[in-house]
Amino acid sequence: MRWTAALCGFIATTWPTAVESKVKGHCTAILVGAKASAHGTPMTTHSNDCPSCDFRLAKIPPQTHPIGSQRDVYVFSPDYPRYVGTTRGPAYDPALVDRRFFNWTDTTPIAQIPQVPSTYGYIEGVYPIMNDHRVAMGESTCAAKFVSKPVSGGGRARLDIVELGHLALERTTCARDAIALMGGMAETYGYYGSFWETPSAFENAGEALTITDPTEAWMLHMLPDDTGESAIWVAQRVHDNHVAAVANRFVIREINFTDTDHFMASANVLDIAKRHGFWDGVAPFDFTDAYAGPPDVTLSSSLRVGRVLSLANKNVNVDTFADTTPFFSAKVDTLLTVQDVMGFQRDHYEGTKFDLTKGPASGPYGDPNRYEIADADVGTGHFERAIGIYEATYTFVSVLDATNRHNDHIWFGPYSPDSTIYTPVYALATAIPATLRHGSLREFDMHSAFWINALIGNYASKWYAFAHPVVSACQIQTETHALELQNTIHAKANEIAQTENPALLGEFLTNATDTFAQTTHLASMALFTALVTTFHDGVIMSNLTDEHLVATSMSMPRWWLELVGFYPPTTVGLSAQNCAPLAFQGAVIAMCAGLVGFLLGRQSHVQRKYLPIN
Repeated sequence: MRWTAALCGFIATTWPTAVESKVKGHCTAILVGAKASAHGTPMTTHSNDCPSCDFRLAKIPPQTHPIGSQRDVYVFSPDYPRYVGTTRGPAYDPALVDRRFFNWTDTTPIAQIPQVPSTYGYIEGVYPIMNDHRVAMGESTCAAKFVSKPVSGGGRARLDIVELGHLALERTTCARDAIALMGGMAETYGYYGSFWETPSAFENAGEALTITDPTEAWMLHMLPDDTGESAIWVAQRVHDNHVAAVANRFVIREINFTDTDHFMASANVLDIAKRHGFWDGVAPFDFTDAYAGPPDVTLSSSLRVGRVLSLANKNVNVDTFADTTPFFSAKVDTLLTVQDVMGFQRDHYEGTKFDLTKGPASGPYGDPNRYEIADADVGTGHFERAIGIYEATYTFVSVLDATNRHNDHIWFGPYSPDSTIYTPVYALATAIPATLRHGSLREFDMHSAFWINALIGNYASKWYAFAHPVVSACQIQTETHALELQNTIHAKANEIAQTENPALLGEFLTNATDTFAQTTHLASMALFTALVTTFHDGVIMSNLTDEHLVATSMSMPRWWLELVGFYPPTTVGLSAQNCAPLAFQGAVIAMCAGLVGFLLGRQSHVQRKYLPIN
């Protein structure tokens, strides 16, 4: 233990700091309208993309408060432990904080606002997620033209988007009310963006929230006003048969102020834009043109949005989104299932000209990860950024039942979406499973779902073309099994709900959530075992249940060997054919699926043969 601590100290003090200033998280959120969803209610997602965030999932319980009491307001802290104290419930009790690394003390409030007599319970990660009264939300930070500071930092604003989200989930039961509350609170008490004291203050000054209830899906944009003590905001409802997305740049364009069924906005949205020359008062008002910061090419913001829309509607050409976001949403071709939306979050532009699993940057085995580059080395270069990214803290898909709130849940996946197995977490569960609520980035923990998935992701990426089909097979198998059990869980929950015993219902949903999480964790551990057993040292091990093992070299594709100088110099350049996609036999996929089934305790009789790629 002493040696480990010394080693950690050495690492912490010897890595160069140039990369630290460049590493940053940026989130993607997706909205699906009620009539675009296979289960008939809206969905939202959130990929919390952050290399240093607190990955714990927490449950904040319903609470009652004395009449006339005050609610403490806190500054957003994404790192572990994001909050320490007792006022928000047992999840953040000071006794649970791991003080082996630092002696954290209780979080100090920066202000107070009037409290309400009772507040709803909700699930949260780094950002608020879903309450027990049918409101769910995702988030994406956006660049904006005004920056403000909190009162604790010399400014006049008291609320950031995290506290606004907390307030909405504590106090509202529908998306419209959530938006009205957050907008009103931000105008009254002042809104500030995160990282206001850093060079990236403008980059983080604005926020977008995706907000759903059982009937409506809304996109909210917010930024500070020009005084630093209020806010500018607008919200647009997604058409019921449409899908929309936001990826670190505002996407709401023209506002129809007379269409209150689809738009909400602060009263100052036009006046401030005109006063600062962001709008001439004559042309149709475009919120993004007026208030968004300049596009950051390294974020691929429009491309991520376009990719979501093109996955939902084959007539949308993702190429048209390379530099701009031409429209807010798109009608879906077919109704989207939960698994469809999970797939959106795992996407790396596969099959498009932006495919990150292809080309020299993906290496010989198609690794889609493009790690951050030190500032000094970036210059004007960049890689495209995918929806599915290695630095995700977690992702989720929200599911709201059409009639019964006790069936509401999220499909939660710690770590990168292409390496995680989603597991259902019910909104009315009274506690979060241990595998999802414990741990930090300061120490690897085999009992943490985040860390097991990090093992899978970092290992599988090394042999991605071969190993990822194994990962995908395990994801499909485990998630499908959990999905198939939902009707049974819902039927039992409905039966218990008839007894009007909320404690018994909460206990059942807590136990169901815990069982799913344990099963998923075991599947992830089996998956990692499969990966290490099968792919290591440049070979693929097969015939695992036969008398004699077979070790087959993975080899490397010819185009890669030419690229790295394996062959004698030649005047022939690297051709398009040499950079053709990696290809391998369908038997590979069958072998992978069989292997996963074997390690999950299921029998498989698929012949295990592998051919090197060429």
